[in-house]
Amino acid sequence: MSTAKRGERGLSIEVSAVITERPDELQDIVAYAFSQGGALLDKQSLDKEGNAKLSIPVGKEPQAVRVVLGPELDKELLDIGELLRRGGIDRHIAVRPDMDRLPPIAFEVGPERWRHWIGRRCVVNGTLLKRVVAGGVALRLPVCNAAVDIYEVDPWPRIIVELPEIDIGRLRDFIDGPWPPIDWPIPPRPPEPFFGELIDDPLARVGLNPQPLPPRVLSPGAIRGFDPQPDPPVERLRALALPPDLLLAARAARPAFERAVVAHLDLLRPVLCWLFPMRVRRTKLVTVMTDECGHFHAVIWRSIFNFDQPDLYFIARQRIWPGFWVTIYEPTPVACNTWWNYVCGTEVTLITSHPLAHACPPCPPIVAPNNWVLFMAIGNTSVWRIHGANDTTKIGAAGHDPAKFGLLDGSAPWGGSLRPRLEFDNSLRSDLGVRYYRVSYKRPAEAESEWRPSTDAINRHYTHEVAGDLILEQYALGPQTVGTSAHLCEIPPALPPTGQWSIPNAVLDTQSAVIPTVAVAPGTGFDAGGTPLGADEGGPWQIKVELFDAVGNLVDPEALGIKWRVPATDDLSGTIQTRDAALLGLVDAALNRMVVTVRVDNNPTFARIDAPSVGGSLAADECGVMSYASRALAVDVPFLALQRNRFASYSFYVQRGAVTPAEYSAVGTAAVNAAAMPGAIPPSPPGDPLPTVDSLLDSCNLAGFTEQLYVAHMATDGWSRQSQYDRSAARAFVLAPA
Repeated sequence: MSTAKRGERGLSIEVSAVITERPDELQDIVAYAFSQGGALLDKQSLDKEGNAKLSIPVGKEPQAVRVVLGPELDKELLDIGELLRRGGIDRHIAVRPDMDRLPPIAFEVGPERWRHWIGRRCVVNGTLLKRVVAGGVALRLPVCNAAVDIYEVDPWPRIIVELPEIDIGRLRDFIDGPWPPIDWPIPPRPPEPFFGELIDDPLARVGLNPQPLPPRVLSPGAIRGFDPQPDPPVERLRALALPPDLLLAARAARPAFERAVVAHLDLLRPVLCWLFPMRVRRTKLVTVMTDECGHFHAVIWRSIFNFDQPDLYFIARQRIWPGFWVTIYEPTPVACNTWWNYVCGTEVTLITSHPLAHACPPCPPIVAPNNWVLFMAIGNTSVWRIHGANDTTKIGAAGHDPAKFGLLDGSAPWGGSLRPRLEFDNSLRSDLGVRYYRVSYKRPAEAESEWRPSTDAINRHYTHEVAGDLILEQYALGPQTVGTSAHLCEIPPALPPTGQWSIPNAVLDTQSAVIPTVAVAPGTGFDAGGTPLGADEGGPWQIKVELFDAVGNLVDPEALGIKWRVPATDDLSGTIQTRDAALLGLVDAALNRMVVTVRVDNNPTFARIDAPSVGGSLAADECGVMSYASRALAVDVPFLALQRNRFASYSFYVQRGAVTPAEYSAVGTAAVNAAAMPGAIPPSPPGDPLPTVDSLLDSCNLAGFTEQLYVAHMATDGWSRQSQYDRSAARAFVLAPA
């Protein structure tokens, strides 16, 4: 082969490679030339014969050039460090200004080398979610348009070897004992602005390792090093019988101790991550973007210097304000939040609760025939849970109880502002010309003319880029008047005018209508004696959904082949199977509409504790002291817990002193009124034996007692229980010998 000569751009150098036993799956092999400072000078792929020609610029000063043969790298990852990390083979040459030619460079690539180029690839699949709490309900919404940085973390064997003697000594003391006390201080976590709550949240907790299962099963009683573990590792390890070889190694020379620690990494990893939270080095592998469902996919290359399974750490960033990227996920300590021994191809789920993270609509697949309209939920509660709207509780089904019709799970009513959530097949707009819907409500006994349309504003939000900045805008759906039809809302298009849909408010950005039940069915309370005041406004209400075309004409869904559907599951986070709403009696085909019935009850509860008595004698003492002549006397503690339709439960207890547990308690369902609560005035709670003086005093002769009553309403708006209708009462008394 002839040597390369000086050209117009400088000197050319010929590169050749002999590849033995080359497999078919081996991708392109590329020759690279880098300056001494790591700048890329040229790169060329080898041809079929294994040859390539690189051009080397010649300056006024001599320079050292490094020629590297290796796999092809993406442009954003193209640097010499990453190339060598993936197993690139390098040669050094000197380039001088007076040179006319450069000697050729030949490489020999055998299986021991090219295996690194095809066998060190690893596919990483993941999802970035934002934890949102709406009405006390925790949701996980996808975070779209976010950049996820994937890092490889040094394996523990390398970390242990590099620990200074003082840290090795701390680890010896920890293993060899004596064990520290329970309140032994754990090294504090570094500050975690915005996302520190992740550690305490059971839905988003990453604990000591986010990976859901250990790579292998440990001995009985061993800690599961790959599970979230919020409790201190000291307390768990204290109850664990450590292996004898580990205990002996703690007193041996450092090399033997290091080998023992590495051999028991699954056991010690929670301790190590807490003891040495800053002793982890990260190498950035790749940055990928999340899609509209929060999913990300990356192909990474494991280092040829690390023969362990890849240990991955993730950081997520999102552009929130014009020109600014905000880190929305970066849990610390790194060692406690690394996916150790990541199994390539498995799913990684990252949870953030950063308040500035922009979430997008959930992307659960809906299984339904073409051209569907899905009455998904009221609030965040599946319609499938409403009595009369599923296979087992529909009208006419075995076991159907008409008294429970419209109740949630057969027991809880609805109250407050109800926010139906509708989903529409894209084909309604694109193929059938159906563009609008209207939601109305009325009592079943009212006339057709008395349907009340939903009049609250319905909007969606979307994010898009303007001059490189991310902007949040509002898309108004209605209500609006179209043609001669009023109070219509637009069926949301599959995509916004530009960019992606976003959910800055989980409640408002998922509602399709608002039904203010308090305005049309207000609750009525009780007087001081427990007698209901006024008429009961609660009862069944119907929610109607109609469809309209682009000019505001009511359409016939059956004629267009539109299928009314309801979910066949309580869980709205995964794949949603659906049922034909017509077969459940929820479709009025004659009037071209779907109707769902709910039972509304906004009537508040009532709580009252009456004067206690001992042996039938009321406590007349103005200081609340009751005298007893015998410890065998019964103590009556009457109370009232009411809700006019019994949609409430109560809890009552009597407690001695300030810190002792309840000495007497009762739970049950509230009564309709005072007369319907048998024995409530003046005897004890129904069905419970009266406490005695002796059972309340125990070893005391004189003691003070508190009485606490709480009556909790069962109604929900689909997001949270309507606790504004709860009531409570408290009272105190003293038992003293006569």
